[in-house]
Amino acid sequence: MPSRHKMIPGEENKKVSIIVVNWNGEGFLNDCLSALSDQTYANYEIILVDNGSSDNSVCLTREKFPQVKIAALRENKGFTGGNAAGLEVAQGPYIALVNNDARPDKTWLENLIQPMLRDRRIGICASKLIFENSLILNSAGDGITTAAVGFNRGLGKDPALFNGADLVFSACGAAVLYRRRMLAEIGFLDDNFFLYDEDTDLSFRAQLAGWKCVYVPNAIAFHKANATAGRLSDTHVYYHTRNLEFVWIKNMPLGLMLRFAHQKFFQEIGSFCYLCLRHGKWAPFFKAKRDALKMLPQMWKERRAIQARRRVSSGYLRSLMTSMFTWDFVRQKIRQLIKG
Repeated sequence: MPSRHKMIPGEENKKVSIIVVNWNGEGFLNDCLSALSDQTYANYEIILVDNGSSDNSVCLTREKFPQVKIAALRENKGFTGGNAAGLEVAQGPYIALVNNDARPDKTWLENLIQPMLRDRRIGICASKLIFENSLILNSAGDGITTAAVGFNRGLGKDPALFNGADLVFSACGAAVLYRRRMLAEIGFLDDNFFLYDEDTDLSFRAQLAGWKCVYVPNAIAFHKANATAGRLSDTHVYYHTRNLEFVWIKNMPLGLMLRFAHQKFFQEIGSFCYLCLRHGKWAPFFKAKRDALKMLPQMWKERRAIQARRRVSSGYLRSLMTSMFTWDFVRQKIRQLIKG
């Protein structure tokens, strides 16, 4: 790495492997890789995993960013498969994931790793994500509802309102840091997810196993959300709808399943009304439900292994969850419905 980067005392054995998964994202890569190459934290490597792009992504990276390791896949293995390929060649005990449409601030990594260096039980560090164009908040760490639906904490609010470090349930995979030792214990991103909600699933498994997730407010990255697949595209609707079922089935303790079954029911009705009645996404919605049902035996098998590693009480998990019936959450959903 360039000599202008400063080495933090004790950092010598704290290498971070930054994985960027790309699919036809040539238009985003210059900003993303330039920002990553200019980090003040010295001990890191950048790995670009290209998911069989048909554009000039790989050539651009080789020409402009020769220090970046490239793992060129022959086919699109999604966010999960791409990151898994990056993890295979990663050398660091800390693993950062960065979307190709994200642009981290130059002190992002230096700030993001600090909580992990201080507390060995922290397995996940969440960034402050700000929408690139509007400069409003995309995520101050992620939360989860009592229906096991992940959401961006602080979405649409003033970023200045979230300047305090907090324990949160989850972290958005657009710019996140994981402790490799935690991943060795609970597993990495579930390849069955392919796209969307895989970060919520990983964080749920981490919480069940007793790992902490902390929001780091001075670790800032700017994000063009859903730039690759597009919000409310058939791809987005299918994977998000299907994968929400996976998160619930695999991770929710039985007691909480029973306690919040009514909220799960209302969430399903709301999704149907919004996606099918409002936006006409009948085909991807019902295809997702059908495929989730087909994969139920496999998800239940995974559930048994996950629940066997559980180290925390249902009460603790409930304390980290947000009820679907709180006014702030209902207001956010109403605002989403109005905007379409």
